[in-house]
Amino acid sequence: MIAVLSALALGASGTLAGVLVAVALGIVPAFRGLPPDQYIRVHRLVGQYYDRVMPPLVISCTGVDIALAVLADDGGRVTLFTTAAVAQLGVSVVSQFANVPINRTVKSTDPLRVGPGWDDPRARWAHWHLVRTVLALCAVLANAAAVAIHQ
Repeated sequence: MIAVLSALALGASGTLAGVLVAVALGIVPAFRGLPPDQYIRVHRLVGQYYDRVMPPLVISCTGVDIALAVLADDGGRVTLFTTAAVAQLGVSVVSQFANVPINRTVKSTDPLRVGPGWDDPRARWAHWHLVRTVLALCAVLANAAAVAIHQ
């Protein structure tokens, strides 16, 4: 059972970290390079697909790591799986309380009514995205270490 859950933890947390890194390297710079009205349209388009997949992925990763922390047979692995779960919980918290509110604001903004005084959220969104990306990378590293020390 632990072997199957460990594979799931590595695969899911690796996918989570990979998606967030890809967004940081590709989407964030693309967002910055667009005029505000196009940015709003593209942000809406990207979000409609991203928003359907990422919350369940983060919750699944966290749940698997909690299960592994409970089932692990030594203190080192318990600590590492717990660390991964806490880091992924951090991804969820940052997403829900920083990025998602910004997303809602962007989605409710009329791209045709963006003027020179518009409060551009891209820098704030990118900052919080970087925070959750680092947390996701910490989680996958903790999972990898937990699996490696079991070998």
